[in-house]
Amino acid sequence: MHPSKSIIFFTVISGTGYGIFIGLLFNILFEEIVYTIEYKLFLSLVSFLMIVTGLLSSTLHLGHPERAWRAFSQWKTSWLSREGLTAVITFIPMVLFYYFWIINIKGYILLLILTSIFSIITIFCTGQMYASLKTIPSWNNRLVTPIYILNGITVGSLFVYSLNFYFNYKLHLFEKFIYIIIILNFVTKVIYWISVRKKSNTTIETAIGIKSNNITFFEGPHTGKNYLTTEMINAIRKQNSNFLRITFCILSFITPLYMINQYSYLVADPFILKISMIAVFILSFIGMIIERYLFFIQSKHVVGLYYGEKY
Repeated sequence: MHPSKSIIFFTVISGTGYGIFIGLLFNILFEEIVYTIEYKLFLSLVSFLMIVTGLLSSTLHLGHPERAWRAFSQWKTSWLSREGLTAVITFIPMVLFYYFWIINIKGYILLLILTSIFSIITIFCTGQMYASLKTIPSWNNRLVTPIYILNGITVGSLFVYSLNFYFNYKLHLFEKFIYIIIILNFVTKVIYWISVRKKSNTTIETAIGIKSNNITFFEGPHTGKNYLTTEMINAIRKQNSNFLRITFCILSFITPLYMINQYSYLVADPFILKISMIAVFILSFIGMIIERYLFFIQSKHVVGLYYGEKY
């Protein structure tokens, strides 16, 4: 599939914004800490901007963005519609949480729990948009949606951690939470990569209904490119994809684990360490963009069989 820049940006940045609430919820429930007003304002602003920016960017790939509102009416059958509805509903407890938390009114924990639940539901719907497409075998996989959720929680939690570090909140229990999430995310992703390597049951032979293993095309359907060949049939060299996979794992998994585990042994100025942790979050975010790019560029639509592609 042709990787759409707006969709890659949307899924990564909005997922990060939603994941921030999961990381924050863990801190508030299991760590004894009194947040400053500066911390609250900054985290609230960044998470809000990430979610809003991501949702707005999702309309850029549409031919008629002004008609996007019509998708809400198809919530009974469309995961896209369900995602839009849950995203809008999430704003209600989210904005109330911001207000209650910043002003320090009792009840903000309940609002944060509701926001976290709806955040996960929204990411779930986003993942299901792709996992429900049987025409793209690598997307029609049970692990696609869990990976979407784990990606959001991973980067969102790293943002919360880097902010904690900057404000001198050393939360060791939260570090263990991040270890578990990153390892779970990595293992799930590796299992997914292994599962999509299996050959699809859909072949040229099954597509045309002929029982033979030597079916070849005499010539292509047409001589020039069209929308299908441009948008649905894209390829990336195996060595390039392997390099990007390794880069993604280093940026999003290995680097955060190493820094969180080793920062106390590093001889460096405290301010440099704070900047380094922020850089770790940025690198992890970039790694997730690479992961999402591979998710699209490596996917193969069954329409490619019509053009002689072998899956």
